[in-house]
Amino acid sequence: MVLIVDDTLIIVELVKDILKRENIEVDEAFNGMEALDKIKLKNFDLIIVDIMMPELNGLELVKIIREFSEVPIIFLTALSDEKSQTLAYDYGADGYLIKPFSSQILISIVKRFLNKKEIIKKYENLELHFKSRKILLDNKELYLPTKERELLFYLVENEGVVKNREQILNAVWGYDFYGNDRVVDKHMTKLRDNLQNYSKFLKTIKMVGYKFEGSSF
Repeated sequence: MVLIVDDTLIIVELVKDILKRENIEVDEAFNGMEALDKIKLKNFDLIIVDIMMPELNGLELVKIIREFSEVPIIFLTALSDEKSQTLAYDYGADGYLIKPFSSQILISIVKRFLNKKEIIKKYENLELHFKSRKILLDNKELYLPTKERELLFYLVENEGVVKNREQILNAVWGYDFYGNDRVVDKHMTKLRDNLQNYSKFLKTIKMVGYKFEGSSF
């Protein structure tokens, strides 16, 4: 089930109609507090949320959700500036779609998240669950900021393949990200710190990019 969170009725009804035509079950909330109440009562597969809302805005909502859940979250907002997009990902977003939006792109993004099958890969005591995006480190769940988490999953999905900064930016930050590609280096440094001894699987290829190298079982 997909939860749509937006204070504009027209947008909520539009997104609902688009998804229902694809036989996707949806629920709705018109502000952050209402959404939070529903999220605590139901298990959603995906949340689509606006940023500018009364009572509890989208960024604050996502920050709270990330304290207890790794449910995929997509921002659907009119804010197209770089700062808003960067903040959204820093707070824990998995995607960012700008209004006005293409219904086909929305459907493609939603289906991408809903159709994922659970795949588990284990490298010594580092365990990655691809659908739920859960990470276990020495049998304890490791909570990473969204971009660090998606960076790790992207490199593991392409295990043994060197990815340059542009490829990583497009895959993890999205094609509409306008920041400096050195943001990849900063997140790699933080990711290595969080993985502790298991950072040995992250390889830097000088003047080229990065890759994940390990043997899963």
